Parts: sequence; structure tokens; C-alpha cells
Amino acid sequence: MKTTMNTTLKATVLALLTLGLSHLHADIEIEAKLIEASSDVSVTSDLTALSQMKGVDLLYAPRLTVKPGTKAKVNITRDFTIEGQEPIPVGIELEVSADETQDGLSYIATYKLTEFEGFRDTEGKQQPIFHTITIPFNGPAQDNVPILIDASGKNETSKKRYIHLTIKKV
Repeated sequence: MKTTMNTTLKATVLALLTLGLSHLHADIEIEAKLIEASSDVSVTSDLTALSQMKGVDLLYAPRLTVKPGTKAKVNITRDFTIEGQEPIPVGIELEVSADETQDGLSYIATYKLTEFEGFRDTEGKQQPIFHTITIPFNGPAQDNVPILIDASGKNETSKKRYIHLTIKKV
């Protein structure tokens, strides 16, 4: 009887530990919505309220599932090709990783926007002009609680860009 009880107890403890560890290393879902809004709009992390506001546009909303600590990269770009040179990706790039901590979740991300601004004449040749902003951000996150990050460039006056970031264990 004692041996059966010890075997059952060991099996139960092992099952609980396995269940606990599998939850500790659960996959993490990252959703990063890029929102563009008129500079006179007061942006909130409440998506329902945002969707009903005038002057607010959802530009993209990628959703990724990753292992904790794994980097994920989303490119919403097109290549600008110049004869004899490497293509230049124009558009939005977002690199993000999330991990579990003792206090919940944490994230590290980099947002990069490259825009084509036109051409300038240099010694009789038309040279393309690009403007790139790169914004790194990181911090703690609560499971499934949105974080609103200002991703606007310093020179942007008529429109602002925000990243509505949600991280959750799945």
C-alpha cells in the first residue's frame, strides 16, 4: 500500500511539475497594430474608441506567435531599385521579441520607417532621397494588456503614428 501511494504521489507531483513548466514556457503571441492619426486626435489604447474616431487609420496589424526570447520580424516594404546598387526597402520594419519574467512579460522591439521623399539633382544626375527613422523601445508587459507607443518622427506635424502592442501567453 505504501509503495503504491508513493508511486501515485510521485506521478502526481511529476505531472504537476510538467504542467507548470509547460505553462512557464508557453508560446507568446505578439500583435502590433500600426495606427496613423491626425495630430489633433487624442489617441488611446482602447481600439474600439479608436476605430470610431475620424482621422484615425489602421495601417497594418500583424500577429505573430513565437517562442519566448525568439526575435520576430515583420517587413511591410517594397524594394526601391537603383541601377547598379542594392535595393533599398521602403516602408515599415518591426522587429520584436518577448519573454517571460518573474513579474510577467517583457519585450524588446525596434520600429523602422523608411520613406522615399523624391529626387535631387546632383551633378546632372537624379539621386533619390530617403528619410529613415528608427525607434527602439522595450519594457515590461502585462498579459493581454495593450501598450501604446508613439512611433512618430520628430518632423511629423500633421499626422502621428502609434504602435498598439499586445503581448500574451498562448
